[in-house]
Amino acid sequence: MRTPSFLPAALLLAALGAWCATAEVVESFLEIPECIRSFHQKLEPIGLSSNRTACICQRLDGVYFYATLYDVRRRIPLYSAYILEVSNTSRPDMSSSSWYLEPMLSDLNSTNMEKPSSSVLRDHLEVIPESQAVNDDYRNSGYTRGHLNPSQHHSSKAQVATFTYTNMAPQESKLNSGTWNQYENYLKVNVLPACRETHVLMGVVPSGSEPGQGVWIKERVNVPRYFWSAYCCVHKGGGWVAEARLGLNASPFVVKTLTVSQLEEVLSWEFGQSVMIFPSHCSSEVEV
Repeated sequence: MRTPSFLPAALLLAALGAWCATAEVVESFLEIPECIRSFHQKLEPIGLSSNRTACICQRLDGVYFYATLYDVRRRIPLYSAYILEVSNTSRPDMSSSSWYLEPMLSDLNSTNMEKPSSSVLRDHLEVIPESQAVNDDYRNSGYTRGHLNPSQHHSSKAQVATFTYTNMAPQESKLNSGTWNQYENYLKVNVLPACRETHVLMGVVPSGSEPGQGVWIKERVNVPRYFWSAYCCVHKGGGWVAEARLGLNASPFVVKTLTVSQLEEVLSWEFGQSVMIFPSHCSSEVEV
């Protein structure tokens, strides 16, 4: 495996600050209580932030739904963190051209994700692609728009809030609709019923730091080499269980089952610094 280097995108990141900025322009998810609850024991992962990432508290119509660490240079999320929920509504029927964008990444005055047709964005559409992926990037690219926070893990408005390009990364269709979808169904069908609360992180391992390194769409959007996930389930009867997955975003689209500690070792190697996904007891596999 190759460890990517992190090179600053100076002009863009000067507006974002040294570490991360959210829709509320804060440096840590901790500053927004509704946002930090997306993480197990309100502790965000260690070792994945850099001077090219933005912390986005994903907010729609004034309500916070989940948290995303977004790489503004690669124009993909490094992870989304959320609480797994019962899904009792069907997938929203939304055209990809109307999926949401994040105004604050472009220094626009809105604390909510917005559709391209909104009054906030429609007069500024030329600046939006500087900091985030847009529909034109994915069109005819050969890649699907892979949710990190899947819509099938939520209902109603929370489902709709997953349809934002800051929650998307290029994913091979056979992974998206095949082995990775099987894992998402496993969480919903096998894990959720036994848990009082389940915190999930889904993320990616980029394929390169800059265009020319790894695989990119139109030299703008990085295509991840891997999709990864980890969950911590607090059982209804006490105790907890944690598990992880690592999915290859290329043929043969293998999804490996790992312990959280094993996944942390992989991510530490890939990102060139020590990574902790759950900086608490859920770093181990099980407690009964």
